[in-house]
Order: sequence, then structure tokens, then C-alpha cells
Amino acid sequence: MDRKSILAIEKIISCINELKIITKGKNFNYLDDRFEMPIVCGLVNDIDMSINKINSKIKNKYNNINWNVITSRVDIDGLKLGKIWELATGVLENELYDKLNIILENELPVYYEEFCDRKHREAVKKSMKEREKLENDERLLHIKY
Repeated sequence: MDRKSILAIEKIISCINELKIITKGKNFNYLDDRFEMPIVCGLVNDIDMSINKINSKIKNKYNNINWNVITSRVDIDGLKLGKIWELATGVLENELYDKLNIILENELPVYYEEFCDRKHREAVKKSMKEREKLENDERLLHIKY
């Protein structure tokens, strides 16, 4: 799993949490006339954009997730407020929230292990280069004197 996908998944989870807070105990008519509806639309859009940033390998590995949850609800006229409300008040949470948390539980340890291994290899390589440079410097000193 790559860093970009991890960040995208974390962003989706965060947006769903925000949607739960904004829509809790409210109905469509309440939000339709208030300033929160543009916020809800923006969060749904952020989720859609973040889904597009997730690596196709992850999407294929976790093909039990409806990655087209937003685009599958687009009709000829695009997303309407009623459909956005439907997405915001449960569909996204039901379709994505728990499944994305499971992905993070499964993939983060592997990502960090690979990250640590890569950093360790880089550090060893750097140390070897520094050691070689010191040895070469010592040889040059012995040759000069």
C-alpha cells in the first residue's frame, strides 16, 4: 500500500465522521435551507476525490467494497441534493466506513514494516559510504606521510 492511498482512506474516514456529526438527528428539509448543505456537498465531493486517489491494487484486493458508491448514483443531471443527502446520511457510512478501517488495520502494519525496512537499508547504505570515505581518507593520509 502506498502513502497516497493511506492518506486518501484516512481522509474518507474523516469526512464520513464529519458527515455523521452534521447530519445527526436532522432531516433533508432541515439542511436543504441551511448553510450546512454546501458543507455536506463538499464533504461528499472530497470523498469522491479521495476514492479516486486510492491505488488500483488496493481496490482490486478489496473488491468487496463498492468503490463507485458515489459515481453509481450519478444520473444524467449529475448528483442532486436528495442523492447527496442519501449518501451523507448513511450510504457512505454503511458502504465504506467499517471496510476502510479494516483496510487500515490490515495494510498499515505492512506499510510501516516496508517503510522501516527501506529506511534501514538506506541508513546502512549511507553508513557504508561514509565508512568507505573514511577508509579512503585514511589511506590518503598514510600515502602522503
